[in-house]
Amino acid sequence: MLDIKLIREKTDFVRARLATRGAGDEAKIDELLKLDEQRRKILVEVEAFKSQRNRVSKEIGALMGQKKFAEAEAKKAETKDLGEKITALDKQAAESETARDALMLQLPNLPHESVPLGKTTEDNPEVRVHGAKVDFSFKPKSHVELCESLKLVDFARAAKLSGSGFLLYTNWGARLERALIQFLLDLHITEHGYTEVAPPLMVGEQCLVGVGQFPKFKDQYYGVAEGDDAKNLGKLYLIPTAETPVANIHREEILAEKQLPIRYCAYTPCFRGEAGAAGVDTRGMIRVHQFDKVELIKIVKPENGYDELEKMVGNAEKVLQLLGLHYRVIMLCTGDMGY
Repeated sequence: MLDIKLIREKTDFVRARLATRGAGDEAKIDELLKLDEQRRKILVEVEAFKSQRNRVSKEIGALMGQKKFAEAEAKKAETKDLGEKITALDKQAAESETARDALMLQLPNLPHESVPLGKTTEDNPEVRVHGAKVDFSFKPKSHVELCESLKLVDFARAAKLSGSGFLLYTNWGARLERALIQFLLDLHITEHGYTEVAPPLMVGEQCLVGVGQFPKFKDQYYGVAEGDDAKNLGKLYLIPTAETPVANIHREEILAEKQLPIRYCAYTPCFRGEAGAAGVDTRGMIRVHQFDKVELIKIVKPENGYDELEKMVGNAEKVLQLLGLHYRVIMLCTGDMGY
C-alpha cells in the first residue's frame, strides 16, 4: 500500500507516476483524498467533543460536591448527548477510513523514474543478451511433443486427475524436475549467500494483502475450505508463489539494522487459477494451475535496494549460464510492470 502521507504531500507527483502505467489509476486519487480529508475532519470533531465531555464531567463532580444535584443531572444528560455524538462520529470516521484504505489497496506501486515509458511488451527495451540463439537445421519439436515422446509428462492422465492446466511428471520428467529444484537451491545457498526456508503452502488473507496480491488478483487464487464447511472458505489460501509467505516472515516486526541484509531462498509448489489469462487453455506447460518455483527474497536497507536488486538478477542469470542456455534481459516498461 502506498503511504497516505506521500499522497497528501506530493499529490501531483503520485498522479503523474501512476499515469505512466496507462491503467487510469491516477483518477482514483481525488476520491481517495476526499475520503481522507473527511476522516480527518471527523477526528477533529471527535477530539473537540471528547475535550468538552471531559470538562463537563469535572463540572459534574464539582456540582455534586456543592449538592447542586439538579444542575449535576443536567450536566450528566449533556455528557450522554456528547457520548452519543462521539459514537456516531467514530462510526463515520471508521467507515471513511475503511473506504479510503480499500481504495488505496487498488493503487499499484509508483514506477521509478528510471523505468522506461511504454504500454506493452513491445515497448520493453533489451538490456543485454547472453549466448547465441540456436539455429536448428531441422524443424524443432515443441515441448509438448518432446515431453510425450520421451514420456517426461503425461498430459492426458493429468487432465483425468485434475482437469486441464495440470501436469503429471513421469520417470525422467519427475527426476529432472526434482534435480532442477535441488540445483537451484544448492546454488543460491552455497554460492549466493541465501538462507533456505520451507514455508507453509497455505496462508491467511493478510499475507496476500501484504504483498499486493489482494484484492486485485483475488479471483485468481484458490481459497481453502476445511471439509465441507463453507463458512471457513477464504480463511486460508493456497499460495500463488513462495513470495507470499516468505515476504511476510517479518511482517509487523521491527528489524535492527545489524540484521540486514536478510536473504531467503524457498522452493514451493505454486497454485494459480489464471482465470481469463492468455494461454491458460493452451495445451502444454505454459499457464498451468500448479507449478514448481524457487523464489529469492531480500530484505535490505532502502539505500542498498537497487544494488541488491542487480545482484539478485545476477543470481538468477547464473542459473541460466550454468545450464548453457541462451537468454536476454529486458527492462519492463511502465505499462507492462507487475502490480
